[in-house]
Amino acid sequence: MLSYGLLKNHAGIVLIGDYTSLSCLHEVVHDVNERSPIVKDKEGSFLGLAYDVRKAYERQREVIQPPKHFKEIGIRYGVQILWPVLMLQQRLLRQSLAFLNHTAKTQAIAYALEAVIEDGLREDFGTQAAHIIDLWHRLDPAQPQVFDMMNSRGGLFCSWTKTQRKTGFAQLLSSFDPRYDRFYPMRSKNGDKNLISPAEFAVWENAEWPDPHW
Repeated sequence: MLSYGLLKNHAGIVLIGDYTSLSCLHEVVHDVNERSPIVKDKEGSFLGLAYDVRKAYERQREVIQPPKHFKEIGIRYGVQILWPVLMLQQRLLRQSLAFLNHTAKTQAIAYALEAVIEDGLREDFGTQAAHIIDLWHRLDPAQPQVFDMMNSRGGLFCSWTKTQRKTGFAQLLSSFDPRYDRFYPMRSKNGDKNLISPAEFAVWENAEWPDPHW
């Protein structure tokens, strides 16, 4: 079973699971990466999810011991993942299944990951969570430029403080719309709050991501 723990400063979650759950997720991501017609970069960020969970169940990330009075829970393994990275990976997984023959096990793993992300967002962002979840479900990684945008969005997100992430994450998600640059002047003129200018994203286009302090 998959679960989560919140990271500091609204950075993301520790994705947690036992060996079986994480190895199943690893298998599903590899299979979808290989067969999906909408995964254009077969060595890209989506496959990074499989790498992360493999490192977790190989005990190279976080090893979580069971509570003293609940030894039956067993040892679990976790890996830290930033919110925008994990949310985009999940959307590509979910959209890919519409094009592929897949088993009930694949669907169960995909829904389990989605449920963990949704629960984590509700805990982390409170009253904003419903809006953030709606924006997450609108992400369309079938458009190749959406994953390219992660370079600048991820860098900016890592540079933000806790407060900036709390107030600006919804607008960061909305900026994954390929038409964002075109609509930005109109939205700015209409008084939309917490907008992020295309010029600000451009600063991070090819920059190294800073420490997210998670």
